[in-house]
Amino acid sequence: MKLDIPLMTVIKVIGSLIFVYFLFMIRDVLIILTISFILAAALEPVVDKLQKKLKFPRWLGALSIYALFLAILYVFIMLVAPILSDQAQALIANKDTYINDVKSMISSWPQGYQDQINNFLGNIPATIQDWQIGGISQRVSGVFSGIGSFVAILVISVYVLSLKNGMQQTVSAFVPESKKKIFIKIFSEITRKLSLWFRGQLVLSFSVGLATFIGLWIMHVPYALILAIIAAFTELIPMVGPALGAIPAVIVALFISPVMALIVGVFYIFIQQLENHILVPQVMKKAVGLNPVIIISSMLIGAKLLGILGVILAVPVASSIGVIIKEWPKKEEEKVGN
Repeated sequence: MKLDIPLMTVIKVIGSLIFVYFLFMIRDVLIILTISFILAAALEPVVDKLQKKLKFPRWLGALSIYALFLAILYVFIMLVAPILSDQAQALIANKDTYINDVKSMISSWPQGYQDQINNFLGNIPATIQDWQIGGISQRVSGVFSGIGSFVAILVISVYVLSLKNGMQQTVSAFVPESKKKIFIKIFSEITRKLSLWFRGQLVLSFSVGLATFIGLWIMHVPYALILAIIAAFTELIPMVGPALGAIPAVIVALFISPVMALIVGVFYIFIQQLENHILVPQVMKKAVGLNPVIIISSMLIGAKLLGILGVILAVPVASSIGVIIKEWPKKEEEKVGN
């Protein structure tokens, strides 16, 4: 059987494969651009308000926001770093006691389970050593690909924010003139969703972290600050984040007593229920609006491609794609109708 494939089709397929390979090769640049655009989309409404109410030039409004953020971060680090350092050192110093306690608790378990847990426990000292200051700095550098990439994110987002409708202007430069009107309408909706998602995620993370710290501090659970920061960070991971954040706290509470572990577990469930029924509907409903299956699938794809950063970026990217799929046919129909 002879296949008669037009030469133009072959060229298009090869060209598409080359383009996909090219995107894969510049994936680090695409990550920087994605983070920059999410930040710009989130902060654009704030810059608009500063321009209208305080008559700030847009570039000054953007720089003021980042300067305020860096100042708050600096103050937070100066106040929290000593406490965090003391708690981390105490946790590391007591690691052998905790490991021995776990081994005692599982002594009656089947030998196969004991072997697996003992192997895991045996790797903890090396893991902790790896996560000393040098290891942490390496991982932070891995996320931002070094200080240069962090500066690039800052510069790109400030530049985009300095322009009126900068997101639209920047990206629409690569769109054919015939599609520009449709693109701007769709991109406006994407920008709105990204802005709501980003600000909502910050509110959720801060609220969960603060509530967790207060609850653990009242219950006199050790390392409350570290556990609260873990809870705030894992809140960035959709759906499974709260459960992941609860695991370290329950383990630490287990060293106090099984009853305390149960109380801490119930406390985290209470926080999660409060979040799901009060915070999320108010803060994130309008921003995401995705089917849970789509969210999970996008998270799995993001994890496969970019690890933890991919999981965090999966929802806004999937939400943006969802807007395009939903709105593009409508805009095309409107165009035909006109």
